[in-house]
Amino acid sequence: MPEGPKRSEPPKAGPSMPPSAASAGAPPAASPGAPLTPRTEAPAEAKTLSQAFSNVAKALRPSVVRIDVEVTRPEGGETGQMSPDDVPPFFRKFFDFGHGGGGKPEPQRGTGSGIVIDGAGHIVTNRHVVNGATRVMVTLSDGKELPAKVVGTDSQTDVAVIQLLSPPKDLVAGRLGDSDKLDVGEWVLAVGSPLGLDQTVTAGIVSSKGRVGAHVHMSGDRVRQYIQTDAMITPGNSGGPLVNLSSEVVGINTLINTGPGGAYGFAIPVNQVRAVANSLMKDGRVHYAYLGVLVGDLASLDPAKKAQLGGNLPANGAFVNDVTPGGPAGKAGVKPNDVITSLDGQPVTSAGDVIDEVSTRTIGAPVKLGLIRQGKRTELTVALGELPTAEGRGAPTKTEETGMSLQTLTPPLAESLGLPPSTHGAVVAEVTEGGQAEKAGIAAGDVVIEIDRHPINTAEEAESALRNAHKGGHLLRIRGPNGSRFVTLGGG
Repeated sequence: MPEGPKRSEPPKAGPSMPPSAASAGAPPAASPGAPLTPRTEAPAEAKTLSQAFSNVAKALRPSVVRIDVEVTRPEGGETGQMSPDDVPPFFRKFFDFGHGGGGKPEPQRGTGSGIVIDGAGHIVTNRHVVNGATRVMVTLSDGKELPAKVVGTDSQTDVAVIQLLSPPKDLVAGRLGDSDKLDVGEWVLAVGSPLGLDQTVTAGIVSSKGRVGAHVHMSGDRVRQYIQTDAMITPGNSGGPLVNLSSEVVGINTLINTGPGGAYGFAIPVNQVRAVANSLMKDGRVHYAYLGVLVGDLASLDPAKKAQLGGNLPANGAFVNDVTPGGPAGKAGVKPNDVITSLDGQPVTSAGDVIDEVSTRTIGAPVKLGLIRQGKRTELTVALGELPTAEGRGAPTKTEETGMSLQTLTPPLAESLGLPPSTHGAVVAEVTEGGQAEKAGIAAGDVVIEIDRHPINTAEEAESALRNAHKGGHLLRIRGPNGSRFVTLGGG
């Protein structure tokens, strides 16, 4: 019987092997002649695409910046030292007022991205990146840090323009493209400073383009078109460019939508960004036409509410929830509960149609509204007014009758309250002892998101709704620490 293979002995320590290696039983190093994994050849198409990505990243690098801000005052407050008396009691917990009565508040810091748009040092970013900033520092691609100032911000589109105080002579502006020519399925890159990391590039495709509706709520109410991409966008990318493979900026990244299907980034189309930025650089603000109505989708009303509107209703239209007192529509005779079915002869099937059409018109332009009022068709001509600026709305507004003061909910404030930054509403800043709000169980820090079944986006909308008489009192939907609840205000 042949002898079986002998069991190999562990290597002994010797001149060529240290005792530690021998005792550990470490495997011998691969000999110089050991085979290597095979080298593979990438397809020519893949090499071409890879090179295209690299070329875009190199081309955009000089124009993309990191933006670091400090905020030492509440939105809408005065610059300089802030005392507790300057802030409603509920909001004081979000600020450090120093000690001993004379210290400066501890600044809050944030980071975003931006794109240089001209040689004068103008940079486009998101409003929510720089809003309320008392100090703005820009880091260029070469690591140079330069101070900047805020030229203007626009809450309606979440677009802002800042400017370097001393722009270098070799500044390179990003090339702005045409977002209308962008196709679904087209490759795009997102460039920015996510998580504070400078010049990060992610690639993806244009997943969708379309008109903003109930399924997509952008960070600005007048962003009427959106670009959706699966290019990875994370915090810090806000304000950075979305770029096509021709190294053209086609959008400004503005938010992330996460859900069971994954995460999707959204960008404001550059054609709208360009128009807003030009207005901000010229006037420091954007002038918008407005109708002066708060509208909702007729199709979303429950059957009982539709029955109150009378007959002859179409399947779709824009239901007038409220009319701004003294506004263009109110002066022309438009009333709450009217249904808008057409605007200058064009069918209106949703609230978005009204916003879209008005957004394209000029201030003072006449528009003819087709209405249904209590089952009867009528027409009214409205001369569009100028939308009151939303900047400076941060100071709480007080309604003596309701016994509470309200402030528009901003993304940073929403996050501080543990809410998604895209949440819209009016946060309760103060509650008067013995007033209607206190009796209804409303507390400071609660957020009013609906009044009489109509969504609330700003403190002004809430104040307007509460001023209108409502039989039996107003039904408010409130979000608080323990979730949502309904309360009745007044009427008792």
